[in-house]
Amino acid sequence: MKLVRSDSPEVVRNIAAAGAWASRNWYTLGTACAANVLALLISLTVSLSVSVRVAAWLSVPVLLSLNGCVLWRVKASHRRWVLVGCADRLYLRLFAWRSGDHADDHDPDVLLLEASEITSMSIKTLEVFVYGPEPEHAEWLVIEPAQAVAGDVAKHIRPLLTATDPDQTVLVSHDEGRLTIEWKWWRPALRVFLQQVVRECPSVVIAPEERSELDLNGIWHGNREKPNAQQRQMLGQATRLGFGCECAQRISQYKHMSFRKASAYLVDIVREESGLNQHTEQKREQEKDDG
Repeated sequence: MKLVRSDSPEVVRNIAAAGAWASRNWYTLGTACAANVLALLISLTVSLSVSVRVAAWLSVPVLLSLNGCVLWRVKASHRRWVLVGCADRLYLRLFAWRSGDHADDHDPDVLLLEASEITSMSIKTLEVFVYGPEPEHAEWLVIEPAQAVAGDVAKHIRPLLTATDPDQTVLVSHDEGRLTIEWKWWRPALRVFLQQVVRECPSVVIAPEERSELDLNGIWHGNREKPNAQQRQMLGQATRLGFGCECAQRISQYKHMSFRKASAYLVDIVREESGLNQHTEQKREQEKDDG
């Protein structure tokens, strides 16, 4: 286990040819094709409405601009990565900066794990029934560090993940000794990425998928009173998972609240839950220190 910087020559060199790559906004050949089709449609429209010569003069800069934009976004997506697997190693990005002001002085932001230091990797799936019988899904990638390095992982990365810098985005959670990444904004799909990891790191064990559900349907039926403590906890969990807008809409419809009040109500629930969780974590740490 080692902590390194994402812009270090070692990391840049080793991940350049990696075959397992999870990044934001993965642009494919289809995006480039769509841009070229759009440019050709614009040129055809101009040629029919104005002249062929004007269309020719316009089409070249439009094609160059669109393709340049696509190439720039592809390059940008490779800079916005969260996890890369190569040569029986995993490079796990712990946090990222929203601006480049901290590029020269920030702490190490990448956890390097050898395949032998990983007990298993798996998918954690939560089916969220916001309303009706069709669930929506939230997925996480779960990395179980080997027992030999689990203590060092917790000791070294916890201070980094609990930083309060408003310009810092935490990409990984450390929960009960496991590292978890919410797979909402990352590409490719989680199952595809795990297949890539197996090809790059054959010794990494892929554990069975964990599945659970969160059913909110019971909140919207029966009496029109405000949610009880258990229902508030479920609403807070669903909101933290990104379903706040849908929950606010249902609250406003079934609990006689405006959408604005329902949204504020959810914010209060999340704030209360966060304070309670922080208090519980502090109490647990105190009990460990006393023990």
